[in-house]
This record gives sequence, C-alpha cells and structure tokens, in this order.
Amino acid sequence: MTVLIGLTPNERGAGALALGAMAARSLHDDLVVASITAKPWPEVFGADREYLDLQRAQAEAALQQAGASIGNDLDVRYVVESGRSVASGLVEVARDCAASVVVLGSSSQGVDGLISLGGVASRLLNSLDVPVLIAPTNYHAAPDARVRRVSVGFGRGDRDSGLLTSAAVQAAKAGVQLRVACFAVRPMNAATGSIEADTEDLVVQEWIDGLRGDIEPALVEAVADPADVPIVVGVGGSWEQAITALEWAPNELLAVGASTSGVSRLLLGSHASKIVRNAPLPVLVLPRSD
Repeated sequence: MTVLIGLTPNERGAGALALGAMAARSLHDDLVVASITAKPWPEVFGADREYLDLQRAQAEAALQQAGASIGNDLDVRYVVESGRSVASGLVEVARDCAASVVVLGSSSQGVDGLISLGGVASRLLNSLDVPVLIAPTNYHAAPDARVRRVSVGFGRGDRDSGLLTSAAVQAAKAGVQLRVACFAVRPMNAATGSIEADTEDLVVQEWIDGLRGDIEPALVEAVADPADVPIVVGVGGSWEQAITALEWAPNELLAVGASTSGVSRLLLGSHASKIVRNAPLPVLVLPRSD
C-alpha cells in the first residue's frame, strides 16, 4: 500500500512531508510525494511554454528538497504530475499509485497549530474514497517519528457509520492503541450559569451514558475488545474547550468519520467539521461505509 503526500513548495508542504513520512513509517507503506503543475492546453504558445517549464522546474526543486528532509529510511518515489487543477492531478496520482492514505497540509492562511482546509483539501474531500490525513498549520515531527495513538472523535451519528471499524484497522496496522474521544459542548446558557451546575452535570452524564451504549456495541462489531479501548470525554463551553480539555499524546492522530450523505464518501458533516477546525493535532478523515 502507498501513502501519498500532496506537496506544495512552501510551509504547508513541510508539514505534509513530516506527517506523511510519519504515517508511512508507522503503517509500513511505501511513500509517494507528488507535486502538481498546470496541464497544458492542446496548443501551447511561447509564453505559456515558458510558464509551464518554470512551474515544472519549481515542482522538481520542491521534490528535491523533500528528499533531503525525508531521509533514507523509507521507500519513496517522487512524481511531478500535470492536471487541470492541483486537486484533479492529485486524484489521478492517488488512483495510479493505489494510495491507502492521502496526506495534505493546511492552508497557509490558517491559525498556527490548527487545521485550515484550503480549496485543494476541500475539493479532494469531495473527490476521493480513501482516507485523507491533514496536518495542522506549521506542523513538525521528528525525522524518525511514528504514530503513538489513534483517537476516534465519536458522536451519536457515528454508531452505524463504520467509523470505529475503520479506525481500528488503522490503529492495528500502526501497532498502536485505539482510544475513543467524545466531546460534550455545553449550551451557552449553561456556560454562563443560568442552569444549576448539578443539573448540567446530570445532563452531561446522561449523554455520556447513552453514548457509551452506542460505543461498546460498535467496538464489538469492529472486533475490538471494549475493555482494551479507553473512552474519554472532553467537556467545555465550546468545541475548542471540549477538545483541548483532553490530553493528547505527541504524534497522535484524531480520526473522524465523513458524513453518511450519498453525495460524497468524504463529505464532512457538522460534527466532524467542528472537530477538524478545532483540533490541535493531525486529523484523519475516514470514508463512510457503503
């Protein structure tokens, strides 16, 4: 199997390289690093040819730099592909190399340490049927880094989505622990004190108990022993507070499930989208089950 990194010659590319190398090392997969250039029209004039040649030279330079940063402990292939767009070019490379995971960086306009979906990532999420792994802005990892844990952002809508099964497969392949993370975001009126604290705690606890009733059968269906899978709950007045209330290990991945909409296997629903925007660690978007 192959981990595919979509490379851009800037800081976003550096984060994707670090994350993609860590994923390939952990999953024992080959690694392909691809840089996409504009696809020429049937008739290319002189000025257009010069521009395309410059693009290719920049792409090849970016790949050369990538080789120096990745090191020699991985089986890596470097590809320059042309496409009508960066997204369509990456889709073609993903199909050609039978990618098991596609790795992307965040938008350069994003907040440091958080994920920001740029146009390429958004289009890929609507075009691919393989997991997409996204690095936060300015993401860094050690040259020999490996994934240490996979946590699953689980909500009530994920019970029959196959999310836990998909995440369990990824965790088992990497040889790391699977953990289930739930996020209880308190209503704004509760956060400002208009609901008694004891009443709020009771509501949250009932929600947690109901969610555990969904998680344990789903773990059994995923052929995972519920006793071996910790379930943690982050509580806060916002998604950011609920997510950061939990402890996150270095080199951990947070897996979320795509929407069950038939429009796209990787269409982000409301729950997953909020996790992605507020997660201070790489997020793995897993396709919905058929």
